[in-house]
Amino acid sequence: MSPFIRDGDVITVAPLSPRGGSGAWTCGNGQVVALVNPVNRRLVVHRVVGRRESSFLVQGDNLPEPAITTVDRDCVLGRVVRVERGRRRIRLGLGPERFAIAFLSRVGLLIPAVARAVVMVRFLRKRRQDALARAGTEEVSGTR
Repeated sequence: MSPFIRDGDVITVAPLSPRGGSGAWTCGNGQVVALVNPVNRRLVVHRVVGRRESSFLVQGDNLPEPAITTVDRDCVLGRVVRVERGRRRIRLGLGPERFAIAFLSRVGLLIPAVARAVVMVRFLRKRRQDALARAGTEEVSGTR
């Protein structure tokens, strides 16, 4: 689930609950769920990228191309409601942006989009640091 959930992060999982009396479960596109992989019985955390009657289409965020898995509702232990990294709460990926993340993940564009965003953020940080350094140099030379 990197980059949104990393190794060592602590997650809180809440059980899915029935919605009204319809039998539908409160878990929709973009939500992150903990589940037991039906093939190897391992615990995994994936994002819901679609739904079918009583099953979910799930996929990890850090996959270079779509690799959607269909899992029955019975395999889902619950949805991730909190992510903590160190002592900080991480909100990115669990809020309204989860819909865009699910869409980009489903069509195989999430990793390229994240890579471009990282390059842009690094560029902007460097540019800001350079501007601050120039401002500090001008301030020092202007006082002489």
